[in-house]
Amino acid sequence: MTADEKNSIIEMLAPMLDSDGIELVDVETHSKTLRLLIHKPDGLSVADCQTVNQIVRPILEVHKHLANYAQLEVASPGIDRPLRTSKDFQRNCGRTVRIEIALKNEQTRQVQGTVVEVRHGEVILAQMGGNDISVKISQILNAHIHLNW
Repeated sequence: MTADEKNSIIEMLAPMLDSDGIELVDVETHSKTLRLLIHKPDGLSVADCQTVNQIVRPILEVHKHLANYAQLEVASPGIDRPLRTSKDFQRNCGRTVRIEIALKNEQTRQVQGTVVEVRHGEVILAQMGGNDISVKISQILNAHIHLNW
């Protein structure tokens, strides 16, 4: 899937799902499956996923987004979900996250800290030792909640 196709699907479906209290977290492909990852503040049920599938399938078919896929899957992103948007980080204030940042010289940097605040396209992390660091969301390659097992 190209970035343009992914963005087109997100731009088309996100406002419609938002009006029903459901956030479109991400769009993924795996083999011949187009997967929509959704979030609902009070938790998702199987019925929620089925309803979203029934609502979006005809829209995706009309716009030919399902032409290259044998299956449409709607699911929760799960506990180890990637954090991509301001909403993702706001929802996880107080949690420890690991972030991979893109640097200008095509290298990456790993940071870890507790999400303190999200503002103006940046995530503020409190790090061990009392230092805060600001990370631009646009520079984030990967971010996940740090799970202690």
